Amino acid sequence: MTTGITDAACLGDALVAVMQGIADDSLLQTYSDLRRKVFLDISNPRSIEAKRKAQSDPDNLSDADKEFYRKMNEDENFQIEGMKGSMVLQTLLDIPQPKLENGSKEVNGEIAGM
Repeated sequence: MTTGITDAACLGDALVAVMQGIADDSLLQTYSDLRRKVFLDISNPRSIEAKRKAQSDPDNLSDADKEFYRKMNEDENFQIEGMKGSMVLQTLLDIPQPKLENGSKEVNGEIAGM
């Protein structure tokens, strides 16, 4: 789900950049190519593993799964590293900043309509 939210944000940014003429249409193909790679290399394997863990018998977890859950509950760096994988698409795309229109403003680094 996190990857889907990141995808939507990246696609929205790319569409705005193309529609405003500050990026070439090729940005959309670049987005598509990178999105596919992120899905195959990161999102899908993580989803498969998460499903396997969710369907496991909690009374018979492997030591590796127990360690994973312990880290998810206690290790902030482990949690941050896990989130970075789902946000890799944002770091791979070079999307120009949109032009602010009248009626829009920047709020905490984000563009918000008024």
